[in-house]
This record gives sequence, structure tokens and C-alpha cells, in this order.
Amino acid sequence: MRKAAYNLTDDVALLVHLLSKRVERLEHIQPGRILHGVSQARTRSRYGVYAQCHGLRFKHGKREQHTRDGHVWVWPDIRVRGTEVLYYITYFLPRFLDQPPRERLHTLLHELYHIHPSFNGDLRRFAGRNEFHGNRYEDFDGVVDHLVEQSLPHIELARFPFLTMGFDDLVARFGGVVGSRLKRFAPRKVRADDLPVSHARPIAARLGSQRQLFA
Repeated sequence: MRKAAYNLTDDVALLVHLLSKRVERLEHIQPGRILHGVSQARTRSRYGVYAQCHGLRFKHGKREQHTRDGHVWVWPDIRVRGTEVLYYITYFLPRFLDQPPRERLHTLLHELYHIHPSFNGDLRRFAGRNEFHGNRYEDFDGVVDHLVEQSLPHIELARFPFLTMGFDDLVARFGGVVGSRLKRFAPRKVRADDLPVSHARPIAARLGSQRQLFA
């Protein structure tokens, strides 16, 4: 009998839902408004990006950003089963799963901590030159280290194979690793005169719903 491939993004989404309910510093997260997807890393080197969190709004959660030439950058309205999505996180395979188990959790929490405290579609921002990570260890990485310690007591590790098994082990056990393959969402540039009067008629975007298999 053919094995059922392991669905990484379904398990990640479940874990994010659990953590948002049990870890105080993550209470602002609305898991149903975050998409999770996978992408293939160009190399299997340990050096490179493990995951990326993307906000679907401009600074301060604004949908629109006006330009000097009379145009407007507008984020599309992205919905899943009627619910508006404000963030998406991409996990690069197999690099994400080649990390030590604790580092996988650290990477996930790192991306979640990028989400703005107001959950408004913007990313968390800091004063100074390093706007998205802060200028001190205590600004970002120090908080994520504490989040790992606060989260571990609430996680049944055996329930989440991606936290205990590496990429090759998951392939050997399940026959492959799958996940949602998302398009890269981006704002559209429109003429100010063409902008809908009300966001009841938003500019829409299509979702990619394919599954990507890694084996």
C-alpha cells in the first residue's frame, strides 16, 4: 500500500493555532488569517533562508500607498472560505526540516514574532536602522528564545513529527513531504481614479491551491 505523504503545512497550521491559544505573548495572532506554504530551496546547504513571513498590508496596516505620479499601490483582497488573510509564511524545504529539532521551533516562532502586535497585516517594526529585527539581541532574538521556552510545555512533540524528525526521516516514514504551494502575493499599481470607492468592491487575488511533493 502506498504511504500517505506527510502534510507539513497542515501540521504547522495546527501548531500555530495551539500556540496562539496557550502562549500569552502570541495571543494577538489569529491563526485562521495566516496562510502557510512550502517552497523548494535552491540548494540543501544549511546556509540560507529557512522561512519567511510576509504581511499583506503596508505600514500601520494600510491597504493603499499613494505614489507621486498619481497612482496607488493596493493590496488585493485575499480570502479563504470567506475569511480575509493578512499574512502568509513560506517554509523552504528541505532546509527548514534539516535544522535541529529545537531550531525548527525557533524558526517558526521567529516568523510568528514578525507579525505586528495589532495583527493588522503589517510586520512588527522597531526604531533604528534595523526596522524589522531591532538593534539589540533583546529586541527580537532574545524574545524568540523566551518564546521557545514558554511554548515547549504546551507542545506534545509526538503529535508534530516535523518537530522531532528531519526531512529524510519524514520521507522514509511517510513516502514524502507535501504542503500548500502559494503564489507570491504583491500589491497592484492602479490609477487613483480607478480605485474602488469602497472596499466592499476590493481588488481580488487568486490563491494557488496546489500541493507540492518533496521526496
